[in-house]
Amino acid sequence: MASTTGRSERTRTIALGGARVLLLFAAPAALALIAGAAARGGLWSVAFVPAGLGLAAQAGVLARTSLRTWSRTFGTTAVAGACAVLLALGAGPALGLYRTVTVLSGSMRPTFSPGDVIVVTPESARALRAGQVISYRIPVNGRPIETHRVIRILAHGDEPIVQTKGDANNAPDPWQAKLHGGTLWRYRLRVPLVGYPILALRTPLAHWLLVVLLPACLALYAVANIWRPRPRPVTPRARTDP
Repeated sequence: MASTTGRSERTRTIALGGARVLLLFAAPAALALIAGAAARGGLWSVAFVPAGLGLAAQAGVLARTSLRTWSRTFGTTAVAGACAVLLALGAGPALGLYRTVTVLSGSMRPTFSPGDVIVVTPESARALRAGQVISYRIPVNGRPIETHRVIRILAHGDEPIVQTKGDANNAPDPWQAKLHGGTLWRYRLRVPLVGYPILALRTPLAHWLLVVLLPACLALYAVANIWRPRPRPVTPRARTDP
């Protein structure tokens, strides 16, 4: 009987732990779905029903969870998520596998919008075709990076000359750009609405918080977990018959 009760308790603990981890990811997704539905209206309003039910279910799981267990699960998942984000943002660009670009203007709507982050990957300049969206340095003062669609290829080869245009613009860009290096950066996908937080993270205050304060908090969290006293198991007293 005791072993059956122990297995049931372990199964319940594992199930609640899995539900808590899912809560960390499902709750932001449900809130984002509600925000998108509110912004778009129309048929998107149907999304309120599943998102609301999901949040209600997550609230029920949270209500059955102790504060200590919840904070431990949240801390572990936050550390794992932070490591994954840092790896994605640092390792890929460092190895030249891809680059991320924060969109600041609406010249390429509806392909991507201000506040989005787009991912571009390297490709041979000889593979360039009209209609592709590329990121390149435009030939003006400061040589800022622009991501526009190629509408004409004026010269082919390892250093093609192109004319580009934003999808939302009425006229082509007022320059002809020569792409150097034999490699171009082609648009692949977008991540909506994360560009502004990334720009905020580049401020001096955010840099100090991430470089100094956050590692210190994570270190304190790890030390607290190591030195936290563990509850002693309660040994049932043997019953003696009178």
